[in-house]
Amino acid sequence: MGSGSTLIRLILDSHDRIGIPQETGFMRAYQAHQFIPLKWSGRNWARRMGWSREELDQELAAFYDRIFTRYAESQGKQRWGDKTPLHTWHVDAMARLYPDAQFIGMLRHPGGSVGSNMTRFGHPFGRATTHVERYDREIARQAAKRPRRFVIVRYEELVLRPEPLLRELLDWLGEPWSDKVLQHHEVQTAKSGGKLVVEGTNRIDDPIDVSRIAKWHGRMSASHRRAVSARLGRLAEFLGYDMEDPAVLAPLRDDGRLLIRGSDIAARTAAHPELGLEEKSEPNLAERYYHPGRMQLHGVGEFAKKAPPPPDPPFVVRLWRVLPLPVRQELHPFSRRVWRRYHKLRKRLRR
Repeated sequence: MGSGSTLIRLILDSHDRIGIPQETGFMRAYQAHQFIPLKWSGRNWARRMGWSREELDQELAAFYDRIFTRYAESQGKQRWGDKTPLHTWHVDAMARLYPDAQFIGMLRHPGGSVGSNMTRFGHPFGRATTHVERYDREIARQAAKRPRRFVIVRYEELVLRPEPLLRELLDWLGEPWSDKVLQHHEVQTAKSGGKLVVEGTNRIDDPIDVSRIAKWHGRMSASHRRAVSARLGRLAEFLGYDMEDPAVLAPLRDDGRLLIRGSDIAARTAAHPELGLEEKSEPNLAERYYHPGRMQLHGVGEFAKKAPPPPDPPFVVRLWRVLPLPVRQELHPFSRRVWRRYHKLRKRLRR
């Protein structure tokens, strides 16, 4: 993501009560429980055994809670959190699983995030720009959707004014102040066991570095800066950034406070309908159900030579595919009724 999410994880994990492990991506496992990956009958597998969506969610929420709680308790902490940027696309499900959850979105100057993705992860310029645009838009949308449960922290304010911002953040989280959050590099190094590099090639022994705010501007070529400005300039302005001067940071609250509430984003979204921030972006392929009719796995290198060919889909699916599109559209309502009756008949036979 390149927005400082690892920095905020290390800071909050240094608090006496909060434990946040390295990225888990556990919501992809949750997705796999909703639709067994690459299996034609993968959806509703639990429902076919009498489990409702709500019952399955309760079981999964309790399961993941036990895993994270044990980690937090092993660190002497009472509260757990998770930091995984790809979970941006799973906020709705996470909010349903954990009704008391609070969400923190990390944002950075779009040019800085693009530059970070290029230098640290080797992403081409176009891919990095698209990645930042999609994530920033979705974070803004989710924040506006959850005015009381979602706040946004701007990386630049975290770096320039760490104590006042963190005091606001901990107060919003309902946690007491701890000086350890200002000494995260020392706290994390002491408990690291010698492992200093974590996700995103970040070093846990690095203190907050103000110079990183504008470093991207000097490293990025003039042509790339112009391209970022043309594509992300309006979004940057919406978030309080200046494309010409990365040191300029416009306040997004009238009361002078630093923590940006979901209600602040909702008000700005309503005032700028031309940006279309109410519209949900399409998630990456990896964050969708792995339907075998829509995606397949392909081996890489030697594995590609050894991998067996994918199995043929069921006969009914193959037959459906050869029908002309107008015929399928006309038969679709009828086929759904037949399919429902088939499942009801199977349930009766099982009894």
